[in-house]
Amino acid sequence: MQTIENDYLSPSFSSQSLGWENLQVTRWSNPEQANGNASETRTKHLIGIHCSAYYENYYTIHIIPRGEPRLCSWGKASLYFLQIEIPPSYLERVAREAGFLKEGFIQLERKFYVKDPKLLQLGLWMLEELQNEGKQGKIYSDSLSNMLAVHLLSHYSKVSRGTVPSRVTVNQEIFQIVEYMKEHLNEELSLQELADRANLSLSQFMRLFKQQTGHTPHNYLIRLRIERSKTLICRGDYSLREIADRVGFADQGHFSRMFKRQIGMTPKQYTHEVTANPLISI
Repeated sequence: MQTIENDYLSPSFSSQSLGWENLQVTRWSNPEQANGNASETRTKHLIGIHCSAYYENYYTIHIIPRGEPRLCSWGKASLYFLQIEIPPSYLERVAREAGFLKEGFIQLERKFYVKDPKLLQLGLWMLEELQNEGKQGKIYSDSLSNMLAVHLLSHYSKVSRGTVPSRVTVNQEIFQIVEYMKEHLNEELSLQELADRANLSLSQFMRLFKQQTGHTPHNYLIRLRIERSKTLICRGDYSLREIADRVGFADQGHFSRMFKRQIGMTPKQYTHEVTANPLISI
């Protein structure tokens, strides 16, 4: 299960090599790989489709407008992660052509844990076209892009009047705290320490953190530790005891309990699944 670093940081499939003009689609082994390859300030809207098994309802979709950090947790074990990046200018052009927009601007809504079979199907059609090296041609890929844009405009957007906002709609201190948590997973972090670093009172910090991530700081930290542990398991460089220590759990028993609570299987079972299914670790 050893992985070359450059391969680990590269997507399995990408629309860039096929010359898709309207949006960029990439397929990764898991969300953490895609997140580690992303810049902090994004200029495109993001649709993330995380599939954890080849079964109905074993997927999670997050919709994140441009400029907003990915303060979200994906949860389940990874089969693959599909990332769709959409330029706001393209979404606005489709909106004007389809009659959604006559004046003002389109504001994409931030949505977590979406269950949308149509959005999933559009993503799977795009993935299939990537895997087939674009054999159905430009008209087909353009049609998929247009259908995706119209679906987002119909269900996940609104028209705002006036000038275009800066799009910095999240508290940057919370974003910085999340980054701090990622960099100090193996340390004992207190709520007061995190609140002090954000220059917020404890009550303000707790409220804003839950508002922007959907989780309490403690639950979010556990999810970050579990996601990092999954990545380390896929790399295969450390024992489960070493992984537990590296991601900040008190011992292997605590690690196993939290892992099973989040993922639905023990770290050992997940290791066997990764070994048996190369799609998870490639």
